[in-house]
Amino acid sequence: MTACRPIFLVSIFVVLVASAVVSAVTVDEIPDVFDYTFEDVDPIKIYAGPVTFAHRRHTSDHQITCNRCHHTLNEGDTAMQEHCRDCHSEPGFVRGREAEDMDEEMLLEHYLNALHAQCIGCHRELKMKDRQRKIPLGCTECHDRSRLPSSNR
Repeated sequence: MTACRPIFLVSIFVVLVASAVVSAVTVDEIPDVFDYTFEDVDPIKIYAGPVTFAHRRHTSDHQITCNRCHHTLNEGDTAMQEHCRDCHSEPGFVRGREAEDMDEEMLLEHYLNALHAQCIGCHRELKMKDRQRKIPLGCTECHDRSRLPSSNR
């Protein structure tokens, strides 16, 4: 039993060192902020405004792995070979009466629906795990209404 202990401790040490090396390499590759503006979307349909996404804060501070959001990446990969719109190719954000006759798969074909499902789904999941934690759930906690065209404010 005691002969296994050094092997176990060495294994733990190797895993910790490997994790530190991987995170040190990928942190430098992570964009600090990603600005989600949607020029190809009718501004009338963007009620809440664009989102400035704190990419590095989500990955570094909150320890969210790349493949949590970029679900086509393999564990440990950091380079994106494709864009969300390669699969979620339908334009716009479908909701309300327009969405009533669509199943979830059809809704997720629309890029902005997929993006919202990804972000809001994660935020809700984390809030359910820790109700005391400050996690944005309301539209304007992520969306910046001041950057909307004046006709939409």
